[in-house]
Amino acid sequence: MKKNWIVFFGSIVFFIVGAICIIILKLLFGEHYVDAMAVLLIFANVCFMIKNGIKKSDFKKEYIQKMEIKRGGVALIHSFLVFVFWLLYNATRG
Repeated sequence: MKKNWIVFFGSIVFFIVGAICIIILKLLFGEHYVDAMAVLLIFANVCFMIKNGIKKSDFKKEYIQKMEIKRGGVALIHSFLVFVFWLLYNATRG
């Protein structure tokens, strides 16, 4: 029973912290906060790629399905997908 309450309040705290982060991004970047979030995701993936390197063994189906961005090759694929979705978002924004 106690574990359920910890999970419940932990998820509420996680949601509140996420909302505060989005509010801070809106205050700092205005209407371009989605662009800032995309850049932060791409930057994090580039850091993983630099730290771990890109190996041929990283491109396994199981790693890509789990999206383990700790592996350089999966981080490369993830950053490419974030970049494509960011471009599509900007194209539809008009």
